[in-house]
Amino acid sequence: MATDTTQPGRGNVVGARVRQIRRRKSLTMAQLSERIEARSGFEIHQTTLTRIEQGVRSVYDFEVIALSLALEVDVRVMLGLIPDEE
Repeated sequence: MATDTTQPGRGNVVGARVRQIRRRKSLTMAQLSERIEARSGFEIHQTTLTRIEQGVRSVYDFEVIALSLALEVDVRVMLGLIPDEE
């Protein structure tokens, strides 16, 4: 049975949210990677973003913040604690 990654406490919630929001904003992995570095100073390479979106790699707390800044969403949205308003 597949894991539901969109519900809090189930799988990699952040990865599913990153993919959903990135696609909605029509960003490529390269563009998101560039935004992350520009807005937070952290480097998250495209291969790492792919692994995060696929739920293969866990996400550190500072990466959640960097992703939120780059995607212009509340950290709580990334964690699945509140709905994405867009």
